[in-house]
Amino acid sequence: MKTFTLGDVPMGAPPWLFLILLFVIFWLHLMSVWLLLGTTILGVLDLIKEKANWKTNKAISYLPIIFALTINLGVPPLLFLQILYAPFFFSSSILIATLWISVFFLLMFAYGMIYAARYGAQKAGQAITYLSLAGITILIISFIYSNNMSLMIKPEYWQGLYSVKQNGFNLYPNLPEVISRWIWVLSACLVMGAALLQKSIRIWALIGAVLSITGLIIYKSFWTPDIVSSALVHTALIADLALAGILAVVAFIPVKNAKIQAYIVYAWVGLKAMAVVALRHGIREASLNPVYKLSDIPITLQPVLIVLFVTATLIAFGIMIWMYIRGRKGLTT
Repeated sequence: MKTFTLGDVPMGAPPWLFLILLFVIFWLHLMSVWLLLGTTILGVLDLIKEKANWKTNKAISYLPIIFALTINLGVPPLLFLQILYAPFFFSSSILIATLWISVFFLLMFAYGMIYAARYGAQKAGQAITYLSLAGITILIISFIYSNNMSLMIKPEYWQGLYSVKQNGFNLYPNLPEVISRWIWVLSACLVMGAALLQKSIRIWALIGAVLSITGLIIYKSFWTPDIVSSALVHTALIADLALAGILAVVAFIPVKNAKIQAYIVYAWVGLKAMAVVALRHGIREASLNPVYKLSDIPITLQPVLIVLFVTATLIAFGIMIWMYIRGRKGLTT
């Protein structure tokens, strides 16, 4: 197979620094996606069951803040991905270009629907419609992302796909593989939404555990020998399956205090997100290592730019935390 390089274009910092930034920010983004999707789905179910009290629906109040955080945390991982894996990320994005560009418009539509549910709905039925459209759109966006990230690590598919179709609608050709991957990645959303809304997590935890284990087992059946033999993949796989089992057990632990239950779920979600991030990277590394090595990329250190970037990142996180705190204070007004 052809090898890929970045030619003479040097990195401004060591790859490990960009990997750390990618891991940390994607870890935060992944949890925000789970929170966004889970809160949206459970918010719709609540609206359907309690139409009379739709104006006091917690999900509708929380979602504008959660969506803003999700979008802000979603951009940096893509930038770091471009820096580290430019030949692969750009190629897969070209193959899926029309759908990839549509994400921008889908995000605006979903954001608009959430704001319409929060501030524009006059009846419960309208709020249900707006929030349902937002949830469906978020699921579509996540599926497009899953297709792009799957195509990215399979350069052997690129030429065949592009020779048949050049209109930017090249979804990943192995539908069961990409669907199982998509389900596995999103499996924690319902239990996280339940924790935020302080609901009984039992049924949602069980559903999440089943989706996680089933999705991962099916996804694993498509792995190559290089992926299966990766130490990182093996470790992360065991951790993820173990966490899914723990979630199923946690579902049956009687906890009277909803806040304590939420804290337990948040701790589990943090560990689950770590396992997902590690496993995704292990699969990517094992798939691309034969044709592309990060250690071979030339480096020209730029300390001043690194310091400025890290400083700006810390300031940005501070602003986001401030926005979140201020936003929570305004939820009851």
